[in-house]
Amino acid sequence: MAAFDELPRVRRGPLDSLYATLRRRAPQMSAARPDGDALHVGYRGQTATVVWDADLEQYAWGSGDGGQIGPDAEKAAELIAWALDATVTPGTPDE
Repeated sequence: MAAFDELPRVRRGPLDSLYATLRRRAPQMSAARPDGDALHVGYRGQTATVVWDADLEQYAWGSGDGGQIGPDAEKAAELIAWALDATVTPGTPDE
């Protein structure tokens, strides 16, 4: 059991889910692990900040004019990549 005590703690918040989804679906984009309440992403000189709006329970732009992105990490990753002109790898058939 001692080996499991040494494993790093896994984060499981909405921004962590979005980060993992972006790394999988748009690996060419730069994305820093969530920093507090924000996820910073970039692609070819364009950058954006994404936040989780706990009141509305959905992702939102934290930079620019703001605006809602939606509650689903897969769809949010697609929209973020599209907004920064990055390509997205296809998801699973049930997405």
